[in-house]
Amino acid sequence: MLTQPEQAPVLGRLVARADIELVGAGCPDPARTGQIASQLGCEPVDDLRHALTSVDADLVILGDPGTFGEHARDQDLESLRAAHGRNVCVATLEPIPAAAGEIAGTLYAEALQNGTLGTLARFVPLTRHTGLVTELQAALETFGPIRSCSITIGAPAALGSLGARLFDAMDLVRSLIGVPNIVEAAYISPAAGRGLHPLPGQSLRGLHGEITMNLRFSDGRCACVLLSDQLARSRVSMTLIGREGHMSVHARGFEWYNPEGALIDSHELAAEEDGVDPLERALGTQLIEVCTGVGPKRSPVDYGGVLSMTHSALLSTRTGQGESPHDVEQLLLSV
Repeated sequence: MLTQPEQAPVLGRLVARADIELVGAGCPDPARTGQIASQLGCEPVDDLRHALTSVDADLVILGDPGTFGEHARDQDLESLRAAHGRNVCVATLEPIPAAAGEIAGTLYAEALQNGTLGTLARFVPLTRHTGLVTELQAALETFGPIRSCSITIGAPAALGSLGARLFDAMDLVRSLIGVPNIVEAAYISPAAGRGLHPLPGQSLRGLHGEITMNLRFSDGRCACVLLSDQLARSRVSMTLIGREGHMSVHARGFEWYNPEGALIDSHELAAEEDGVDPLERALGTQLIEVCTGVGPKRSPVDYGGVLSMTHSALLSTRTGQGESPHDVEQLLLSV
């Protein structure tokens, strides 16, 4: 496991609850690797690439990958391929790659085009892979096309950066509505103050705070999204509107009301009495699925499409204009 000291207690508790034996841990800052290993009661791991290519383990968890996989370095992808070749699963809480500007002409471009990237580094947790959204998507088969929606996803930073929440949200939007024609986004940092408003760079890595987005689709549909990694406890809420009425999605489940206000369908999640954060619980479940290969059949992440959506949002925060995911994807996938 690769993690930060402030993140380690959460991930340590999570793997223990999932009955995953932790054999080694490290930190993106090598000087703190000993602290992390001591904190988690396991052996120190000083070299991530060596661990991926040589260490005897079933699963490698990248809580904070540091600079690994941030940019499209071929040596990082080769390490992931070596792990995959040894039947070692890699689960990451941060998107890999995190920057799209240098993908063209690299092995990452090839992996995006042939769809293998998602098998080399599994992004977790995905909201789309939770039981709530699985039940929602089944109801949507009857509800029909979504005309407009609002989506809010927030979580503690220990479960992934704002860049991770952006990647997760764009995967969800793509599955529910499709790829927008235009993304207009605004960003606010926790460090923002009077006269000080730092903007994101070209990477999803190390991004914290809030992002709001307005999404416009070529057929006239629309969506708005609010994301944060600054919440003490995770939450997901949605309002979905279509010809058949509207759906209200929240932590307890969802309700579908027709245009006249009558309740058509609903789903209530089983009550959880242990107080575990919902996203933390989802992460534990998905780590077990990654490690064992046992779980519901789900469509994989379209990394090329989702990355193009995330980076059009980052670009929009800097330009102040709407940006096109299609244009970003053309650059991203060019070889």
